[in-house]
Amino acid sequence: MMRAAFFLAFLSVLSGAACRQEKGRLVTQHGYEYINHTNRGGATPQPGEYVYFQVQIRNGDSIIHSTRAQGAAPFLQIPSVNNPRRRPSPVEDVLRELSEGDSATVLIRLDTIGVKPKGFENAKIMHYDVVLLDIKSVDSYQEEAKEERKKREAAAEAARARLREVEEQARETLKQYKNGELEGQLIETSSGLRYILQEEGDGPGAEPGRHVSVQYLGALVKNGKVYDTSFRQGEPLKFPVGDGRVIKGWDEGVARLKEGARATFFIPYQLAYGEKGSSPDIPPKADLLLYVEVVEVF
Repeated sequence: MMRAAFFLAFLSVLSGAACRQEKGRLVTQHGYEYINHTNRGGATPQPGEYVYFQVQIRNGDSIIHSTRAQGAAPFLQIPSVNNPRRRPSPVEDVLRELSEGDSATVLIRLDTIGVKPKGFENAKIMHYDVVLLDIKSVDSYQEEAKEERKKREAAAEAARARLREVEEQARETLKQYKNGELEGQLIETSSGLRYILQEEGDGPGAEPGRHVSVQYLGALVKNGKVYDTSFRQGEPLKFPVGDGRVIKGWDEGVARLKEGARATFFIPYQLAYGEKGSSPDIPPKADLLLYVEVVEVF
């Protein structure tokens, strides 16, 4: 549900938009205008069932947002009861009209809403391209969700069990770095970032614009003190590469890795938390060691 949340929140600002039907176009139950590109004539989702889908939001031919960049397909549950006081999003409403494998484009006339969303300031119509991938019963959804939780919990437990090992490895790597023993292995970028590649990885590259899931450990270069690590909780950190969600050195470094890679970055304070640091754990002008394992690129 988390992957769908961003798009449904984005759509909610449009829920009051009125639609005008044109010849050859269809209108959903709540008045959203759409074009059905494929009509396989299969079963449509029933109240209470879960639908898995992909959506891209376009301004003409320009794609503004796409769920395909988020990895696993988002999903939502078709409400069991129609609430007259709640207007569904365009995506939710058109999904009710489709069967598995169907695709449609919802057209939102922007002159019917108060403030145009970012990226559509000069547009007249917003296009939502929707593909319905799968329909699952409540029982099927719950069973799959249970299995997914088991997998996540097992992966988190395995990561937690490695905490001491990773800490010892980071201390040894830092010792070698300070003693000048890594000079033949270190790669340095034009920004001043230095790193060693412990394992190259053989998956897709973590290019800017893609998302990554990483396990990490961060320590101060000065004394080796660990200031943060995902291994303690076991859950990897997920973020979009190149979006500024993490410090500059981390963004730059991860963008050089592939899925499955393991690397240690030595990040100068200018690419980390700068002159002021980040209280209470990172002092001013602190250079950082950051050990990273790229679990997934999506």
